[in-house]
Amino acid sequence: MGHYEYLYLASTAPIAEEADWFIRVLGFELIPVQGGDPEEIGLRGPAATVDGLVGLALCRNHSAAPDETEAIEAYGVEIEFWYRRRDSDDQRREARHLFDRLIAARPSTPMLLTLGSCGLGASWLPPAGLHEFPPDTTIFAGHFDRWRPWVLR
Repeated sequence: MGHYEYLYLASTAPIAEEADWFIRVLGFELIPVQGGDPEEIGLRGPAATVDGLVGLALCRNHSAAPDETEAIEAYGVEIEFWYRRRDSDDQRREARHLFDRLIAARPSTPMLLTLGSCGLGASWLPPAGLHEFPPDTTIFAGHFDRWRPWVLR
């Protein structure tokens, strides 16, 4: 597992506006991020299923290279997610909890949950709904047939 899980939102809103939404609606608070990039905003909040804090770094999604096909390329916002204690099972459970909260709070917003930087965990694509991917599914073109019906293109 990588050190982070990732959530991707289909949004063109400014990152500051997205961060404000996380603060107002989900109760997160601002934290400083390394490098001081104004297009990257750090947030933290209490974990839901374990003791401790979870952290988020919201930024524009620039992950997909122009010559590559990836499941994440049509999603404008990338959310780097971590659990302070870095336990992989707890971190994934917490990331999934946030994903489910986002679906409930923003049901018209398509979104993805990745496990680490490459594994595709779940997709929310209105009106099709929620889709869980087999554990070995990646965001890369090699699994295009698995994820194509469930992600924005």
